[in-house]
Amino acid sequence: MIRITPSTDHVLIATLNSEVQELHHHMHPEIFKPFSKEGIEAAIQSFLSDSNWKAFVAWDGEVPVGYIMLVLRETGDNAFHYNTRSLYIDQVGVSEKNRKLGIGQLLMNHAEQFAKENNITRLELDHWTANIIAANYFRKHGYVLSKERLVKQIA
Repeated sequence: MIRITPSTDHVLIATLNSEVQELHHHMHPEIFKPFSKEGIEAAIQSFLSDSNWKAFVAWDGEVPVGYIMLVLRETGDNAFHYNTRSLYIDQVGVSEKNRKLGIGQLLMNHAEQFAKENNITRLELDHWTANIIAANYFRKHGYVLSKERLVKQIA
C-alpha cells in the first residue's frame, strides 16, 4: 500500500527529482541543466526553507517511489484583480519503474486534499508543450488551459 508523507528531506527529494530533471534537460537542453545532485539538493533545501513550499513523498513500504512539491501562492488585491490564493504544483514525479500504478494520481489527489484543508480552491500547474504525456494526463484529470505563454527565439 502506498502512503504519502510530508518531507523536508532535500537529499531524498533531489534523488527523486533526477528523472524529472533529466527529462526536462533532454526536452530543452538550452534551458535545463543536466541533473546535478549537489545543485538540486541545494535548490530544494532553499525552496523548502520558505514556509510557502511543501513537499510530500510517496512510499511503497520503505521505498520512496514519487514526490510532489507545492507552492502556496497569494496575490494581493489591487486595481487589476482581486486577491487570489492558489496551490501551484511545481513538480511531480514518479520513478520510472513505478509508473502506471496510480502513484501519480495519489500524489495529485494529495495536493487537492492539501488545498481543501487550507481553504484553497484553485490548483495550478504548467507543463512543457512537448510533454504530450503530461498534457494528456493533466487534462484527463480535470485541468484545463487557462493561459498561454508564447515564446519567440531571437538571435
